[in-house]
Amino acid sequence: MNAPFRLATDPRRGRALALGIFIAAVIAVVVAIAVPVWLLNRHYDTALAEGLDKLDRYRRIASTRTQVVRENEAMAARDPHSFYLRAGGAALSAAQAQEAIRALVESSGGRLITIGAPVTHDDGRYRQVSINVQLTANIFALLKILGSVESNAPYLFVDNATIRTQVPATFRPPAGAEPEMFVQFDVYGYSLGGAK
Repeated sequence: MNAPFRLATDPRRGRALALGIFIAAVIAVVVAIAVPVWLLNRHYDTALAEGLDKLDRYRRIASTRTQVVRENEAMAARDPHSFYLRAGGAALSAAQAQEAIRALVESSGGRLITIGAPVTHDDGRYRQVSINVQLTANIFALLKILGSVESNAPYLFVDNATIRTQVPATFRPPAGAEPEMFVQFDVYGYSLGGAK
């Protein structure tokens, strides 16, 4: 007899082979059922974790509601329109900016040389008003002027500053005296009600 036929007719080997095929079939059925169940479970676990994370973030955001409402009320009480130059014509806005600069320079110890003609630029709802300022001041007065300009209401912003000394490099000032410097810069602010 030939060997393959003898293997098939051997009862012990046949039972072992049948048992192996049965176990492989059971494992295949278990894997066919368990893997999709496990993948589905993992999908829902991930979705649940993401949902809980999102819910936690929304709760944290919602818990700040009272603080945000308080800050909005405080900002409304500060009158946000006071941070802008006067609405209306460009000349009115420029005059307010010029007067504010004149008062800040004189109160800080500087000497105003000239204030250039205003330049306006409409940008939707806002109008940018720019003026050129030339003055002389020592370093302490200049620091005070620049600090006052940028902390003033209405808000004004300094741009294109040029500072030149008016004394030679060998100049030695007396004790307690600072030399004057020539200062030129643009100041701009915004008003509401430009071109609509």
